[in-house]
Amino acid sequence: MELTREQKQFFETFGFLSLPGLLKEEVGWIIDEFEAVFRGRNVVHDGSERSCIVPFIDQSARLSTLLDDPRLVGLISGILGEEFNYLGGDGNYYTGDTSWHSDGFHTVGKYLKVALYLDGVGRDSGCLRVIPGTHRLDMFKGWEARQAGESPERWGIEQKDVPAVALETRPGDVVAFNHNLMHASFGGSKRRRMFTLNSCARCETEPELDELKKYIANHHRYWIDQMHSDIMRGTASPARMCHLQQVIENEGHLPALSARARKEMSEPARG
Repeated sequence: MELTREQKQFFETFGFLSLPGLLKEEVGWIIDEFEAVFRGRNVVHDGSERSCIVPFIDQSARLSTLLDDPRLVGLISGILGEEFNYLGGDGNYYTGDTSWHSDGFHTVGKYLKVALYLDGVGRDSGCLRVIPGTHRLDMFKGWEARQAGESPERWGIEQKDVPAVALETRPGDVVAFNHNLMHASFGGSKRRRMFTLNSCARCETEPELDELKKYIANHHRYWIDQMHSDIMRGTASPARMCHLQQVIENEGHLPALSARARKEMSEPARG
């Protein structure tokens, strides 16, 4: 798969892409592997709060092959470049609403999330909602749309009523968005299945490497010592390893941070 010029321009302008049916043929085995990973980790979702496993596709040799799939590789490469870095991802059973937020805010580098929803979700049943353009650095200062989490105080409306695009999806659809983009979901069930692949453009400058190291360090809260599993690395082709190597070379500070988190936290973070 290769993104069109129009798709690339749309992403740069609005911060997201929706690709209906991109993995429709694969969704059966993907769901089977998703469920197997949760069983294998003895994570039982009771609906009281979000259940999360990090990294996720790395727990399964077959799910790890998604990083080899030309459709996903083409999507990520079209946005970040062919030598993009794979940063792991999370597997989730979501419960209830997710308030407006962005996945950090990167002023250096370019960070992308690819999300796969394994249950049909609509506007009022937990689909991803996005505020187009809120990823843009040139719009960052002074645009109060990034304060959507404070909508009752600022605008007198509930968060679910903030103007946004609802990206309704069916299993097999793929959604990609810039980490800076404001997003949320409302009205979902207590058992919504979704997993992600996170990536960034290959770092070429010291500020970009510093940003990558900060991103890696933030994963201490998941009690992990490396961003990719041994399964992901051990089954990697040379082409896949290209997307792992720079991360491996810059994660040496993570084990000590995770060791400290194990002492200070009662359990790993849930997202």
